[in-house]
Amino acid sequence: MRINLLEALSDNIKINKDKCTACGVCVDTCILDNLRLKLAPCRRACPLGVNCQGYVQLVLRGEDQAALEMARRELPFPGILGRLCSAQCEDACERRAETGSAVAIRALKRYVAEAGGRAALPDKAPASGKSVAVVGSGPAGMMAAWNLLLKGHAVTVFDAAPEPGGMLRWAVPVFRLPEQVLADEWGQLLDLGAVFKGDQALGRELSLEKLSAEHDAVIVAVGCPRPKRLNLEGEDAGGVHHALELLRQVRSGEAPTLSGKVVVVGGGEVALDASQSALRLGAAQVTMVSLEDRMGMLASPEALGLAQAEGVVLDPSWGPSRIMVEDGKVSGLELMRCLAVLDSQGNFAPSFDDCQLKTVQADAVIVAIGQEREPGLPCKPADPATLQGDLPNLFLAGDALGGPGTIVQAMASGRQAAESAHRLVTGQHLTFGRAYPGPVETEFEIDPSRGSDAPRAEPPVHRLNGPGDFAELEQPLSPEQARAEAGRCYSCGAPFGKYRTCWFCLPCEVECPQEALWVDIPYLLR
Repeated sequence: MRINLLEALSDNIKINKDKCTACGVCVDTCILDNLRLKLAPCRRACPLGVNCQGYVQLVLRGEDQAALEMARRELPFPGILGRLCSAQCEDACERRAETGSAVAIRALKRYVAEAGGRAALPDKAPASGKSVAVVGSGPAGMMAAWNLLLKGHAVTVFDAAPEPGGMLRWAVPVFRLPEQVLADEWGQLLDLGAVFKGDQALGRELSLEKLSAEHDAVIVAVGCPRPKRLNLEGEDAGGVHHALELLRQVRSGEAPTLSGKVVVVGGGEVALDASQSALRLGAAQVTMVSLEDRMGMLASPEALGLAQAEGVVLDPSWGPSRIMVEDGKVSGLELMRCLAVLDSQGNFAPSFDDCQLKTVQADAVIVAIGQEREPGLPCKPADPATLQGDLPNLFLAGDALGGPGTIVQAMASGRQAAESAHRLVTGQHLTFGRAYPGPVETEFEIDPSRGSDAPRAEPPVHRLNGPGDFAELEQPLSPEQARAEAGRCYSCGAPFGKYRTCWFCLPCEVECPQEALWVDIPYLLR
């Protein structure tokens, strides 16, 4: 074991944890490279590196506007992710490890997005004279465009659809993401100077070669709009729908009316969206059939619980073996017991017991087993560090990288691609310094004494009033709920003097925005 003798010296950096938000300003200003930032587990787990601890602590103090500003430093679209984030931060939350119940970080993000008011747009760098084309206006494209605009580049966003938003607009139901929230957050890009061009599809109006020649850089950030098929006979019969197309029809006002018994095949978030949409389209009964068992279903436990509360029935560990058709219309499904979804190497390879069969009646079947990339996208795997594709000035982001992922992962890849494009057009090295995690520490003891013993706050929920009720399902926390929930946070991260090499120069103390740090030095010297 290596021992650094400097770490045995006295630490004269003092932190007031009641004020510190772990923003890291002090670490960045330390001239002697003495300070390090203990990164909270939630922040380490977030693909965007959002300082969750910081904005949660500001909510606790009632500083909602400051909390929003802090969240927006890494996350310019809190209204979207406050509703749709997969919340890896909560999976890693130390509170969850200690008590089994994480801080409701996503709900607090939603709270600050609304309670903090409308934040001013950040300042842009001077115009660079460089142009970047972003193909795809979903979460990856939004984040790429945001970062490039702030760096002073001209950005044109192309999309195959007539309006921006990608899958956020056409696949996410309005009861999960209201249209106005998407319009407001996408509108920020227009306010920053982005140009949107709709009805422009790759392989139709657009070609990568032409875009590459006309722009200094190109970022392909398209989603996976092609639904996977069961490839069973009868899949094209009347009454069989594929989830993405059905959800698009709902958003565009073209959805069919459903009735009777509806069976949804799939166990993820899209299957849940389709199930809950089916209830709103008139289905009397909705059953969700999944290969996974109840604990292995890809949708979050919270989302599954909300769907069950509306009446969706879960039927796990079954897979369809036959679609039953009468007079050209679906009449039911034959199901086979699924014994395992993955093989011993963790690959998707379902195994079944063909002796355990059952049939279920269905007036309609919705297939929601995943999505695929559009053909014609670059086939060469992108460089993992730079996301550079087949052409020197081409970068990939979001689902275009390797298939469907979460919204927050798509945004993170959009930022990564934007950084590469920025470096390329400004003549910088594409990889230099990008593997360095920064002056941070990830292994440290966490004090759980700061968090209160209050139970986890659960956001209010709008109860379904029957067919046609597309009102937003999950409601925001009240200020009182938000403060109580923020009080459960252990506030794990903090700066500290790692090497004890302080020369009392004081930029860390002077620049601390919360006045949470002071340097303990002799009175006469100060």
